[in-house]
Amino acid sequence: MEISKDTKFTLSTETLVTIGITLVSVTGFYFSLKAEVAQAMEQPAPVITREEYDLKDNAIRSEIMNNRDLIQKNFKKLETIEERLYELKR
Repeated sequence: MEISKDTKFTLSTETLVTIGITLVSVTGFYFSLKAEVAQAMEQPAPVITREEYDLKDNAIRSEIMNNRDLIQKNFKKLETIEERLYELKR
């Protein structure tokens, strides 16, 4: 491809319409997204009530205690397995 004074660049009407529709669509999407971001920034941040905080805190604490119980049970099983293993080696 050689570009010079004599080079002709032609576009069909269909191509021009497609480019125009694409530009309008992208521009509309951009401004719509920009408006949504501006609206979201104006809205206040969600407030966590004390009750919600306490409920989450209690849920986390109970989960920790459940995990602690499971770990203790597994530790007891591990001790039993070790005892049996060392008995076999003797």
